[in-house]
Amino acid sequence: MARLAPRSKNQRVAPRLPQGLIDELDRRHAGMARHMARAVVTLVRWDASTGVPPQREAIVRACAAGLDLFLATAREARPATQEELRRVAQLGILQARSSQSVEPILAAYRIAARVAWEEILRAWRGHPEATPEAIMLIANYVFAALDQVAAEVTKTYLHAREQHLQRGTRAHARLFHALISDNFDSELELQRQALALNTPIAAAGYVAVVSKLVMGNRDGERGGHALAEVAATLELPRGVLLHATDPSTLAVLWPADSPAEVEGARQFVARLQEQVERRAGQLGAHVRAGIGGYHPGLHGISRSYLEAQQAFETGRKLRPDSVVHGHDEVIPQLVLTQNPRLAERFVAHSLGRLQDPKLRNREQLMETLEAYLAKGSVKDAATALGLHRHTVLYRLEKLKELLGGDLDVPATRLRLQLALDLQKLL
Repeated sequence: MARLAPRSKNQRVAPRLPQGLIDELDRRHAGMARHMARAVVTLVRWDASTGVPPQREAIVRACAAGLDLFLATAREARPATQEELRRVAQLGILQARSSQSVEPILAAYRIAARVAWEEILRAWRGHPEATPEAIMLIANYVFAALDQVAAEVTKTYLHAREQHLQRGTRAHARLFHALISDNFDSELELQRQALALNTPIAAAGYVAVVSKLVMGNRDGERGGHALAEVAATLELPRGVLLHATDPSTLAVLWPADSPAEVEGARQFVARLQEQVERRAGQLGAHVRAGIGGYHPGLHGISRSYLEAQQAFETGRKLRPDSVVHGHDEVIPQLVLTQNPRLAERFVAHSLGRLQDPKLRNREQLMETLEAYLAKGSVKDAATALGLHRHTVLYRLEKLKELLGGDLDVPATRLRLQLALDLQKLL
């Protein structure tokens, strides 16, 4: 865009369009704006990815503002002001607020500029001042103005889009935290908030899932956001709510109307794990998740969320290699650990001399007992430990001597397994 140079004897004044052309464009202003708007509505491709076009009146106003900008800058031989550019860029703001692509808006301005160019040439044709130099000057103004408008539309769109997303993200976070903390008085008001965010809420209730991305032996620092991106690629039922409650944690509210839906949440975690394994490749990343129980209604969500957190922490200590830990599976351990002294007495009574740190080969014996209880047979325990079965048999005989009981009795096995679990939690 040509700039207005300071007026001095040593500098040239920026060229201006002939007054006759400007007067003719002023006269045709309204018709040109409608013509440009028709071309935009007809020729720009609007589809599912770009959304429905803005209202026709908004397009006409934007085209009229574009003509105003062109005439003002051509009449006064100056760049467009921020206010003039802001009026032209309104379509970009509308598109951003509706969460749609900016590309159709830029295409619209390109089409509108071409229509304006053709209209200007038609108005100028036959005029005595219509020299090649004057036409080149017109082209310079038209396309310089288009460059300015395109840059402003893009900048305005991106700014409005960022603000819109931030407002939506904050509102979504407030809604999610209200649900998991039971910090709301009226379910109707909560439903209204969800409707404003285009986020349907399942009134029957939810099962809560707490998950982290594990890298090696550590939780991924940005694992919550990474898991949210992976989960967004999965086909999820209507009403599922996802939110990274902190950078490392993804919380999921799985819609449910009965305890049986816990299985649906478990299958979701399995699919999430499959996608993480496929994307991580040789990095060895995996998912660790805790699943709460089902409690009816929206006020039951906070209880399920607390259970999911408890299941996650308890499962992480008991079975760190497992992907999913259900709250119902760790209830016995949770009940006993609520009374630490009682739990310590139970462990001491069940494991007896195996707790003595001075016991020779204590670690190997403890490892063998855990493998045997988990696998259920000498052969499978030997495979898991990478030992010969005779070594495992020898250690089991030593364990029977220390613990004073038959390790094949179901009640004994259950008692020892619970004792080992409590030892890890205390």
